[in-house]
Amino acid sequence: MKPIKIKNVLLFPLASCFLFLSSCLLPLASLSQTAPEIMSPTQKYEELFKLQPQESIENKIVTPQAQENQVKSEPEVNKVDTKQELVVQNEIVVQQEPLVELLPKLNDKLYPGWNKLNEGELWISDNDNIPDYLANDKDVLKELGISKILRQSYQTENNIVDVVIYKFKDFSGAYSAFTVFHKGNGAKLKVGKHASEAENLINFWKGNYFVDVHASLVNNESPKGFVVLASQEISKNIVIDQIPPVVAIQLPALNRIQGTEKYCLGPLCCKKYFSSIISDIDYDKLYLNDSGGVITAEYQLSESKKNDEKVTLLLTRYISKETAELVFNSLKEKFEAKVNQNKETKENKDMEFDVDLEDSIAKVKNKKNDFTMLKQKGNLFAIAYGITDKKIGVKILDLVPWPIEISKPISSVQP
Repeated sequence: MKPIKIKNVLLFPLASCFLFLSSCLLPLASLSQTAPEIMSPTQKYEELFKLQPQESIENKIVTPQAQENQVKSEPEVNKVDTKQELVVQNEIVVQQEPLVELLPKLNDKLYPGWNKLNEGELWISDNDNIPDYLANDKDVLKELGISKILRQSYQTENNIVDVVIYKFKDFSGAYSAFTVFHKGNGAKLKVGKHASEAENLINFWKGNYFVDVHASLVNNESPKGFVVLASQEISKNIVIDQIPPVVAIQLPALNRIQGTEKYCLGPLCCKKYFSSIISDIDYDKLYLNDSGGVITAEYQLSESKKNDEKVTLLLTRYISKETAELVFNSLKEKFEAKVNQNKETKENKDMEFDVDLEDSIAKVKNKKNDFTMLKQKGNLFAIAYGITDKKIGVKILDLVPWPIEISKPISSVQP
């Protein structure tokens, strides 16, 4: 029995030593196997999403512009990897953007054969790197209060359709964007609050959104079916709804040519979309910051001698009566001075100026059959252009629902 006891005593320290050496060598072997492997940016973000709660992930996400600034400050060695991370980061930002929830959900029953062409392109208003397709309208969009824009492309074997969703800080900016950017004619589809359509295109306004769904490439069959279904689904996903701005509601509907309405909130929009029709106005002096915007539309009266004769009406609703009076008097004096100057230089003998104090109308005769009329009452101010007959001009202005001003009668009886 004694030899057995001695054996056990000798084996125990040997086994302990072996286990200790194994525990030391195994991590080293593990390190030698994993050291050469470098986790790709995609894997990094996958692990990030697996290990962290959603809120902490959103707090870590920064805009592509901020990422780009970080890239510039990092050493040259890390530039390649950081650019890859920037691409992945941009995809994450787009995927988490709430606007993505408004996009159509593709399925084979409604959209057979259609797939996403890319992960989408998101532009936020504080990012100066504006996409090429927005470059011409950048300043106008900022004036209208643009918040962000999401562009998503879809494709079949032969066609490509772009869905562009514009989100504004206020519904008035979205309504303005629809009036100045939309293409085509009025749509009969129940899409948005106001809509227009053309071949392979639908534009509509709803709430704080202006939506543009159009085919950018047509190779075979028309993609109009996709355009219609996608527009309807997006419209349904936009829960918030609004009626047009008050000044748009006050714009007379009788004899108005539908689809000619254009609504602007500031001078930049006016200069770009009104000046070709109404060029005699300094839009910087319309005090639009003290207004609910300015709207124009074309009108055609049956009494007109020419069937194609159109009169343009501009209507502005100010916050106060005093601002409306200021604008009216300023333009009245400008036109009157121009008429007097022409009389002195004998440049335009036909030009005349007349003020009807009773109706608060200033009538300007530019030439033989070309009149401009200005009218102000309360907080409303209107201009009628392209008038060939004074009576037609007065009728157009009479269509405006001018506010009723009741003055308190002054008693002649002395106390």
